[in-house]
Amino acid sequence: MKIALYNLTTTVKLGGVESIVWDVGQKLAARGHNVTLFGGEGTVQRQPPGVTVKRYPYIARDIWGRVPPLRKSLNLLKLLERLSMAAWAVGDLMRGGFEIVQVVKPYDFPIGAHVRFYRGARLVYNSHGTDFFPGDRLFRRTIDGAFACSRYNARMVEDHYHIPIDVAYNGFDAELFRPAAPNPQLRARYAPDGAPLIFYAGRLVTFKGLDFLLDAMARLPKAHLLLAGEGPHRANLEAQAQRLGIAARTHFVGNRPHTELPQLHAISDVFVIPSTDHETFCLAACEAMSCERPVVAARTGGLTEVVRDGETGVIVPPGDASTLAEALQALLDDATLRMRMGRAGREWTNAMFTWDVVIDRMLTTYARVLG
Repeated sequence: MKIALYNLTTTVKLGGVESIVWDVGQKLAARGHNVTLFGGEGTVQRQPPGVTVKRYPYIARDIWGRVPPLRKSLNLLKLLERLSMAAWAVGDLMRGGFEIVQVVKPYDFPIGAHVRFYRGARLVYNSHGTDFFPGDRLFRRTIDGAFACSRYNARMVEDHYHIPIDVAYNGFDAELFRPAAPNPQLRARYAPDGAPLIFYAGRLVTFKGLDFLLDAMARLPKAHLLLAGEGPHRANLEAQAQRLGIAARTHFVGNRPHTELPQLHAISDVFVIPSTDHETFCLAACEAMSCERPVVAARTGGLTEVVRDGETGVIVPPGDASTLAEALQALLDDATLRMRMGRAGREWTNAMFTWDVVIDRMLTTYARVLG
């Protein structure tokens, strides 16, 4: 098949959805499909084998936001940003002869509908959240097939658009994320003198619940925390760590290459994802479990579909620093429990969330929309 994966931010920023689009393209190409990835002009330079990557100019949402009436709606700014790229990309989409145009955000429904109407491509929506905007329901009849990254996300899409939607979940690299021997020098750098080490990898933004994680760390006087990632909330978190007196035990290491993350999992004892909202899936939790690390996760969104409470980790109420600290301490105190949950987590993720399984589900949707 000729498949277009259309998403502006894939080539502009690092993130979970962006990483998934790259991986989907590579895995589809490895199955023999002709894949073109459409993105904006940005600094993310990747060239997956067999994937054609096209980059286009666009007017960033920050620029649109300089117009006072527009800045009141972030969804409107995102829509205008996407439409500005569509003006440049539409020609290549129309000439590409694509059978499938796959988008991950409703903001791209207009261009997908345009190519569908004039060139007969099938429009497939791979949902990773909501990002609904006024008027988006007008395009629901142009969506030929849809699948979501979790049942939680699928319910939101069904309620909004009233269309059938499959669940494909997300995939992760099971070859990269696997148990490994810890590097003693690396462990000593972040957890000296045999101290326990808790690991978080993801964006440093408010809805990730990291404020509550730092409050929990203040209740764990022996543990160290390793935070891999960047975001606008970093300065606030660093200041909070200073106020709580845990700055010496809180290590901000910024964005790390994906290939380095298994080493960080290997030196850690527990992975934590304390999100308070917006967690439709959680790729980072899958990667941790595949490295045989137990996960302490908040009961929000699709996290409860990824982490099995009492089996592969512990589910705690979101925004509850005290309960979060108790769950982390219980795991840090019990090496046998950590080992049991870690092994169960690897079995679970490798059965449910590997790319082979996910791509099979996607191709089932493609086959149905193509008749």
